[in-house]
Amino acid sequence: MKTLKYSILLAVLLVSSCSKKIIQETNSNDKVVFHWNLEKNDVGNYTDEDLGKDIGKVNWKLLEDRATIEEDAIHGKVLKVKFPKGTVGPKQGGIQFDKPLAKATEYYLDYYVKFKEGFDFALGGKLPGLTSGGEKYTGGTHPTNGEGWSARYMWRKDGEMIVYFYFVDMEHRWGDIVDMSTSFKTGEWHRITQHLKMNTGKKANGIMEIWVDAKKVVDKTTIRYRFAPLGEIDSFYFSTFHGGNTVDWAPQNDSYIYFDDFKVSTQKPNGLD
Repeated sequence: MKTLKYSILLAVLLVSSCSKKIIQETNSNDKVVFHWNLEKNDVGNYTDEDLGKDIGKVNWKLLEDRATIEEDAIHGKVLKVKFPKGTVGPKQGGIQFDKPLAKATEYYLDYYVKFKEGFDFALGGKLPGLTSGGEKYTGGTHPTNGEGWSARYMWRKDGEMIVYFYFVDMEHRWGDIVDMSTSFKTGEWHRITQHLKMNTGKKANGIMEIWVDAKKVVDKTTIRYRFAPLGEIDSFYFSTFHGGNTVDWAPQNDSYIYFDDFKVSTQKPNGLD
């Protein structure tokens, strides 16, 4: 009987030990390197202090009282960003910040976005994306030495979506366009997922994949982002505003975008085709 009890106890200890090991291995293999949702925040103004509590260090930020927290029937607490009537550029509308990431040659960025009913797309505007060099390679700054790049999203007239792309082989001064062959509707949540894998050396073997609502809309495998080893992915650049830089880009009414559940990971998120 004692032998039987000892055997049972030993088996329990072994199972317990294995369970702990599995949990530890699961935790140690967590592929999410950055996760930002808004559930811990109170409804109301979203401040610089709130941003710091949520995501830690940022290189710089520009919120300007244009960010608030609201309750959403589907997503719970979400970030609401204001684009005032007649505004163009990040100093007048929307918000921006640069969140540093651990340098890597491959990341996925996954988040949710909704344009509020009545949103005026005007001629277009920017949405967050991954970059190398934060905001450095935007606004007409061409990375001629292959030391960085940026791959933000952009909406255009009537909600058409593109990737607004600066990279070593870009052809246009104000960024190249990667067509996503899709448009966003106001009043609906959309999930957008970006997978970027850097090229090696000076080869054109970099990858860009984009999914919208879990359906792949971009699949490119011959991109030369940079001259390796320079230009690793190092930033989540939250950048959203109308523009362009002329008044015809401005919304004709106060407009709003909702955001939620940002994740940067080294592994393909669940649910994508």
